Parts: sequence; structure tokens; C-alpha cells
Amino acid sequence: MSDTLQFTGTIRNLKHAAICARLRRRHQPWLMRWGVLAALIVYVAVLLGLVTLANATDMRLPEWSSYLPFAALMVALIGLLIWRRRHVWESVRDAPVRQAPQQYHLSAEGLRITGELSESLLRWPAVLDVIEDPEGLLFLTGQMEYIVIPAAAFADDAEMRAARDDCLRWMAAHR
Repeated sequence: MSDTLQFTGTIRNLKHAAICARLRRRHQPWLMRWGVLAALIVYVAVLLGLVTLANATDMRLPEWSSYLPFAALMVALIGLLIWRRRHVWESVRDAPVRQAPQQYHLSAEGLRITGELSESLLRWPAVLDVIEDPEGLLFLTGQMEYIVIPAAAFADDAEMRAARDDCLRWMAAHR
């Protein structure tokens, strides 16, 4: 067995939707995947229960009682969305790679990120644009894909602007 392995390939025809579906099944709790369906089933059950109760007991329910199941459904859906959002952000935030300190090196070659757990190099032809953002300097690699140098890594806004200008110059040189 050798000490190094090398592979060559492309992700051009990869089925990203299928990969995301498998990862969702693996990492998301049952309620996160099926919560809306469960809330709708409970809504229909409560609604049918109210109608059955009214018919079985010849009781006349107040007019507003028909809105109770819908109100409960809306409260359940809002609670589910809040819980889901919190769970997703916590799972992203708590990733070991995001917790480790990283160094960012900008050069004519590209953006090199090194840390305790990872090392990567993003060459300038892969960068579509460099954007100043309140969160930091964003290196767009797709319309919604980016790598960020946090704003705290820069001494001030002028340093961030100067870094962006250098990046744009290097990008233009590689096109």
C-alpha cells in the first residue's frame, strides 16, 4: 500500500440533488423532514374531531371554534420553522472546521486558507467576483456560493477595500 493516493475527476455530471437528499435523511431529525405533513395530519384530525364531537353530542359549537384548528396549525408551523432554522444554523455553526482558527493569504496565485484542520487554495480563475460585505470580503465562486474572509480579520474598512482592489487586479490578470 502506498503512502499517497491520487485521483482525477470532475463533478460536472454529479447528481447534487440526490446527494443533498441522502445527507438530509442522514442528518436531519424526522420532525424536520416530515413536520409539515405531521402538522397537517393533526390539523385534519382536530377538525374532524370537532365535527364528530358536535354531531355526536348535538352540541352547538361557537362560530369561532372552527378557527381553532387552523390557528393551532399556524402556531405549530411557525414553531416548526423556528425550531428548524435554529437546528440548521447550529449544525452549520458547530462544524469543527468553522471553530478552528484560520489564516487567509492573498497573493497573485489566489486565496489560500490554512488552519489546524484544513488547507485550501482558491485560484483567481475560479472567483467570479469579490464583494465587500458587512460580514467581510466575499469571494463568489457561484451565484450563491462564496468563501469569506471575516471583517474582523481586517484592521479597518480601508484595509478591506485595498485587499479587494488587489484581488480584482489579480483576477483581471488571470482572465
